[in-house]
Amino acid sequence: MENKRAEELLKKFRAGQCTEQEKALLESWYIQRASRSEVDLSADEIEAVLQEIWATLPVHDEEQPVRRLWPRIAAAASILLMLSAGGYFLLHKTPAVYLVAQNHVPDIAPGSNKAILTLSNGKKLNLTDAKTGVLSKQGNKLIKKTSDGTVSYEASESDGDNRQPGYNTIVTPQGGQWSVILPDGSRAMLDAASSIKYPVSFSGYERRVEITGQVYFEVVHNAANPFRVIVKDQVVEDIGTKFNINAYDDEPVIKTTLLEGGVKVSNPSASLLSSREGILLKPGQQAAFQNNRFTVAYANVEDALAWKNGYFSFNDEKTADVMRKLSRWYAIEIRYQGNVPDQVFEGTIPRNTPLSQVLKVLEEAKLHFTLDGKVLTIKP
Repeated sequence: MENKRAEELLKKFRAGQCTEQEKALLESWYIQRASRSEVDLSADEIEAVLQEIWATLPVHDEEQPVRRLWPRIAAAASILLMLSAGGYFLLHKTPAVYLVAQNHVPDIAPGSNKAILTLSNGKKLNLTDAKTGVLSKQGNKLIKKTSDGTVSYEASESDGDNRQPGYNTIVTPQGGQWSVILPDGSRAMLDAASSIKYPVSFSGYERRVEITGQVYFEVVHNAANPFRVIVKDQVVEDIGTKFNINAYDDEPVIKTTLLEGGVKVSNPSASLLSSREGILLKPGQQAAFQNNRFTVAYANVEDALAWKNGYFSFNDEKTADVMRKLSRWYAIEIRYQGNVPDQVFEGTIPRNTPLSQVLKVLEEAKLHFTLDGKVLTIKP
């Protein structure tokens, strides 16, 4: 990002007009500039600006200590750039010593676009390596990879056998994400360690897909042909909508967050009548399913969609919560050794940040660890 663009975002930030995505972009720019030691303002000039921003932050009284995320990157010999909660900035002139640097831990790159497409005949296509253009033809549909890395389904000019179109499945590994335009034109974006199964051609009285992990949807509404998402026996039915579902196996709660339109969320196998019949969500609401029961509350939508918009958002999250997100995105295994303190974190970090810089955040939060290959061990 050019300096002029950064200055424009900084002005928007001062005016309180920056979105969370723009804040993350501004953070990422500072990280990149600092890592190349090309910060072209003096330390005093930068600190004056950032102290001004810091002074605008509200002060929160917490019953328990909250570790704010401050990734430190050396911008010059004695200057450390620190990124705080929500994209705010502060400079310190005190050098820090990092466990990562001391142990010469090799870096781990962040996740990227990676996925495997399994066709109805069982053939597997590595979407990461596949060239742009037609990948396959099934029934009367051409399966294509677009220039931006999305899989799409288009009607073929020639007739095809549409009697048994079958199902396709896209699976992202740890450290991967992918987008697909479904045969009806609806869009789905998969987070790391997620999957979506769908028919090559939608037919019948409903459009039904099955997912695991976390998936964001933008659905083409059709009241006569409802769109239904099946996840762990839970059914999410579109009523003209944009929504996000987080249903990882290692998360204690299934969360469905509605952005636009409406959805009906139900669990036909639940013992409670209210859960079986389902509930209707309004924009901004989130349904949480746990212990056989739905609860509904207004959610921080930007937090729920942080992954889709390119950053981590930690909002009063405990150590284990943070580690699960990092494990999926950096494809690492998390282990715990001893009695690890139960800390609470808040802040944002761009998802394109290398793991080494994220580990610096953790160390600044007084969290101890070792990294051996792809195994991160958290210690007291």
